[in-house]
Amino acid sequence: MKHDEAYELLAALSLDAVEADEREAIEAHVLGCPRCRSELDALLDVAGALGNSVEPLPEGLWSSISSRIYDADDDVHPMPALATNVIALDTASPRRRRSTMTFVTACASVAAAVIIVLAVSLSVESNHVAKLQRQLASNSYAAAAALSAPGHTVVDLTSSTRQNEAEFVLLPDGRGYLVDSQLPALTSGHTYQLWGLIDGKPISIGLMGDKPTSVTFTVSGSKPTLLGITVEPSGGSPTPTNAMIASGTVTD
Repeated sequence: MKHDEAYELLAALSLDAVEADEREAIEAHVLGCPRCRSELDALLDVAGALGNSVEPLPEGLWSSISSRIYDADDDVHPMPALATNVIALDTASPRRRRSTMTFVTACASVAAAVIIVLAVSLSVESNHVAKLQRQLASNSYAAAAALSAPGHTVVDLTSSTRQNEAEFVLLPDGRGYLVDSQLPALTSGHTYQLWGLIDGKPISIGLMGDKPTSVTFTVSGSKPTLLGITVEPSGGSPTPTNAMIASGTVTD
């Protein structure tokens, strides 16, 4: 088989879309042709990607495929002039027509495979970016790390009507993080304040702001037996001035 004929059928061979006699002739040519061997390897990479579409594509794969389709070495002929009242007769041999159609079909299949792989990869990456943005917005990096740390304690703070208002995670060294908050935004001049019940007395742990999204604190000394939240004037208070709107028991 001549080089040009074998080169045209490489894409079809990579998709196992050639007849047995053509396969033998192409493979015999590829063994002695470095250019065809390299091209076939690239096309086989595409075919292999169909079985695992979330893996990254081999570097330079698309440029190899595009150069195959738009090879600068191919002869470029000018467009023929339009003719009227002419019936065109296909004088190519049936084998040649079949090879040409097989090549076109193979190229279309390869291009579709690339599009599918890139689309799935882009979708996966987009999901990762969206998740990262949510983590950054809620400061959940530290909270997520705390939730996976040995000895951590999760404290759910609920209202008097048993509605979940906030969730914290405490570490054995006294560090704590807000994991989730359902607390509504407060009016100007007010803030949420977090308290810890230690030896039966409410001790201020820190201010949470008027719409808590990111809260980090450290409790020194004894571990509180309960966490609670009150609404206080901006700047906070040394002792609670209002009843706790949410509280939760700290279990061992």
